[in-house]
Amino acid sequence: MTIDLRGIADAVRAAATDRNQPVAAFARDALVAAAGPCSLATSRLEPRVQRSPCVTKLHLRMHAQEAEALIINARLLGLSYGEYVGRLVVGTPLPAPVAQRDADRAALRHSTDQLAVLSGDINAVIRMVRQAKGSEAAREYGDSLRGLEADVRRHLDLASRLLAVPEDAR
Repeated sequence: MTIDLRGIADAVRAAATDRNQPVAAFARDALVAAAGPCSLATSRLEPRVQRSPCVTKLHLRMHAQEAEALIINARLLGLSYGEYVGRLVVGTPLPAPVAQRDADRAALRHSTDQLAVLSGDINAVIRMVRQAKGSEAAREYGDSLRGLEADVRRHLDLASRLLAVPEDAR
């Protein structure tokens, strides 16, 4: 598309330079602002429920430091450059850095292992209380321990399913 700026070309170039933008980017911003908040251009930038299977190649021009930051940040998060930029553009939350996700998974594994041991200990106490069968208090204590054991078991089941799913499948 070509736009005839007629007598305002110098003013547009000066305004774009003042904003440290190329004229094309300045013009796009002005056109989007003039089209209003319901324009097609802005509605397509909102986060989508489902991602389109169509992938488009895009070339970006940016300062070397910005390009380096993009590369480093995308790698830290385990994302491709396109996925990183795409998430930033539509405002999709970024995942935690790969190292943090790995540490979180390791901590969850450790905690799950400890809960599995605790679950075994709870079951042993429940068996001892059942064998005692002496008092109503022992029976009530055994019932409360069974509830605790069920809660621990539910947590172990959920954590196990989470840990079984590969990182890239989430």
